[in-house]
Amino acid sequence: MKKEPVISVRDLSYSFEEGEGMKEVLHGISIDFQPAEIVIIKGPSGSGKTTLLKLLGGLRTVQEGSIIIDGRALEKASKQELVAVRRGIGFIFQAHHLLGSLNVTQNVMMPLSFDPTLNAREARLRAEAMLKRVGLEDHLTKAPSKLSGGQKQRVAIARALVHNPKIILADEPTASLDGKTGREVVEILQKLSLESGATILLVTHDPRILDVADRLITLEDGLVCSDE
Repeated sequence: MKKEPVISVRDLSYSFEEGEGMKEVLHGISIDFQPAEIVIIKGPSGSGKTTLLKLLGGLRTVQEGSIIIDGRALEKASKQELVAVRRGIGFIFQAHHLLGSLNVTQNVMMPLSFDPTLNAREARLRAEAMLKRVGLEDHLTKAPSKLSGGQKQRVAIARALVHNPKIILADEPTASLDGKTGREVVEILQKLSLESGATILLVTHDPRILDVADRLITLEDGLVCSDE
């Protein structure tokens, strides 16, 4: 039996204001993303990759077309419903976005603060367990400033996965890392996806990590030019 897609996109278009007019960056995209697959989205700068990812994460408002995530149509969702959708997604960005005033464990605990079923001790234990899974068991109480770039990205991965999301959206997660470290980061993501069954959508320019994908989608000029 064919599984229902985790994300279903239909006729999605999106435009930015540019000067006195509008520039369309996505042109009627239709595509589905399946449970537990790793999808890499690549393409030249300006092709619409990051815009697509932000729309899928509910970080931008749908202008034209439809995005359905877990049965919710984002274009019809209220602010409260969009918040609920975002809480079911793990976000990983190039810039880490770790809070310097919190230690490593506290940064990973942040998504759990929205879970009323967990107390502080349970949230800390879950965060520590996730940090151990990404190989940071010796860095639990360190400040982010004491970590290398690769270690910071591992913290970001732990934070994205600690609340067991069905979907992980990663925007250029290896862009600031050297080849070896970037590869390690992506292999951690791949391993955790296999264990949790999460769908990973990863935007990248990095040709060294394309082989981890179950699907490779290429965007050019706001259109899907290949899906393999």
